[in-house]
Amino acid sequence: MLNGEGSAYGFRLHSAYPLRFLRQGGGVELLHVAPAAAQPQAPQGAPVFAWTYQVRGQDAQARLYGSDDRFELHTSGGAAWQIDPGSRTVRIANPEDERFWEPGLWGIPALLCFMQRGDLPLHAAAIEVNGEAVLLGAPGRSGKTTLALAFHRHGYRLLTEDLACCRLTPGPVLLPGPAFLRVRPDMYDGAAPAGTHVVATRTDRIYLGVNEACRGTGEPVPISTIVFLRECDSGVRLERMTAQRALSGLWPLSFRLPTRAAQARCLRQLSALVGTVPVWTLHRPLQRGSLDATVAGILEVCGA
Repeated sequence: MLNGEGSAYGFRLHSAYPLRFLRQGGGVELLHVAPAAAQPQAPQGAPVFAWTYQVRGQDAQARLYGSDDRFELHTSGGAAWQIDPGSRTVRIANPEDERFWEPGLWGIPALLCFMQRGDLPLHAAAIEVNGEAVLLGAPGRSGKTTLALAFHRHGYRLLTEDLACCRLTPGPVLLPGPAFLRVRPDMYDGAAPAGTHVVATRTDRIYLGVNEACRGTGEPVPISTIVFLRECDSGVRLERMTAQRALSGLWPLSFRLPTRAAQARCLRQLSALVGTVPVWTLHRPLQRGSLDATVAGILEVCGA
């Protein structure tokens, strides 16, 4: 079924499954989501990438196999994704839980499809300030989602929670992602913040959907600022980065296939981004009591 006029990462969706986190309008290309014909077995040979993640407080493994043409993503929980970026088709086998498969779709499967389209993926949250996107870049478990939720509490629109889809021509814009957050239990007060609702809970994360009235559209948003998140013992301060330092900082937050062509393209895209958009380093304690000062500091450098 065509999921209305909703979109995420610039895609309209044609899905056999209901999708809960789309935004109104903004989609151009059609992304097809369907069940796999059969349960695929993990391919023989070494994966392109392998990593460990947490499910209910336990380590789980994910492995990505394939090439430029087609990919398979397998998890130790039994879920499998067949991804064909060229035809923009994702097939899902054995979703671990209907409440959690959609966040999985908006990770590696969607990333491979929009990267094939020519867009740049970054490990970053993003919020909208004065009609422009502010990217909050950091590795996992560095407070991106917590800070993005703090901006939401202050009335700013969440554009994406963990994966930023950046398009660089004719000017740098962010294509808003799905409207949900995965919040740590110690940052959750027991009730969904205003403008959100609880989708599901796990021991290590609370899944919040952003209410439709707060989602806004999926139209591209100009990128005004990039902020690297760093931890310090006390105080909140921001430092402007040179383009060279910013490029070094963004490289580990980008995703690219392990080929020379893919790495060269990523380097060109990152160089173009830091040559156009100001980049700051934010030093702040990872404490709830510092969130308001952190938000205020970022708003100040954004001219808000």
